[in-house]
Amino acid sequence: MQVLDNARIVDIRKGIYPGHVIIDGDEIIEVKDGPYHGGLDKIDLGGLYLMSGMIDIHIHGSYGYDFIRDPDISLRKVAKGLIKEGTTAFLASLTVISHEDLCHLFDEYVKVKDIEGARFLGIHSEGPYLAKEYKALMDERYLRDFDQEELNAMAAHAGGLLKVMTVAPEREHFADIIDLAKENDIRLMIGHSAGSCMMTKEALDKGVVGYTHLYNAMSQHTHRDPGIVTCALLDKRGYAELIVDGFHIDPDVIRVTYDVLKDDRIILITDAMPAKGMEDGVYTFSNLKCQKKGNTVRVIETGRIAGSAISQLDALRNMHEFTGADLVSLSKMASYNPACLLGIDHWSGSIAKHKKADLITIDDDFGLHHTFVGGKLVYRCI
Repeated sequence: MQVLDNARIVDIRKGIYPGHVIIDGDEIIEVKDGPYHGGLDKIDLGGLYLMSGMIDIHIHGSYGYDFIRDPDISLRKVAKGLIKEGTTAFLASLTVISHEDLCHLFDEYVKVKDIEGARFLGIHSEGPYLAKEYKALMDERYLRDFDQEELNAMAAHAGGLLKVMTVAPEREHFADIIDLAKENDIRLMIGHSAGSCMMTKEALDKGVVGYTHLYNAMSQHTHRDPGIVTCALLDKRGYAELIVDGFHIDPDVIRVTYDVLKDDRIILITDAMPAKGMEDGVYTFSNLKCQKKGNTVRVIETGRIAGSAISQLDALRNMHEFTGADLVSLSKMASYNPACLLGIDHWSGSIAKHKKADLITIDDDFGLHHTFVGGKLVYRCI
């Protein structure tokens, strides 16, 4: 057993308070106020904030690696890198490829074992059942209507790893796959869609759980033609992913969204592409040449946005700057809410007894100092 002592604990229910956490193996067994006075080995955190590790449910790659190819390499490289950014768990997000290639890729994912670093929680397939008019970077050749047989095959090849799928509910035969998705524990998110507000409400009624990168690649909140964004702001159901890089969404819109949705429904994601963590330059994403400059990435040929290059720690910092959200709210949006969406909040997403000791420490300037995964210190800022 070990103790993380002299911390400012960020507790999503009690707020922020000085205390210590006792860990046995990979599990938190006690969370207590004040300093520790027992005889266990301890790490003195020097008054740093102790938070639950962040969970990125929408990341396409980083450090030059893309999850659309070579899973055994890309997962390992990204998992080792994310712990240096405070992200302790993630979904591998995939852009659209052919059905045959996707099933083969799932086969490769199933073979990957014993990944060190951040926890690999499964796969997010962004498509293929998306609207062509909101395709963004997706390869139009592979966008199509829903197909039960295809989805069955995807689930079979993924072997339980397919956790989230982004869909456009206006595509034909949407109703046919709802029960099939539930049976396979696949959570459906609306994105890359031209759906109306009413259609979105009906999709939520059927069990859709939220919105992929809200505002981006979807019908908007307009005064005579209310779209998906209108529903997200109006309806109280569903989590909304936000890319808070100051580029995908204007800071004023972020501020309004936070005022309306609060911290109960927002999930901070990166939507990061392979150039994250790399020098500025030209990179390939979704088979398109893209130019990275700072934290922004654009397709060279068209100039359109091509994912982001921010970390979740950047997202925390920006969200605080844009909205004034405190660390309790930020922890809900970056850790607890994604855990709830994935149905793993019983063991992840907050600091509590019997949860896994996936933890980070940060200072007042959002600088990362420690990362723990399963109680093991896997990163320390020197």
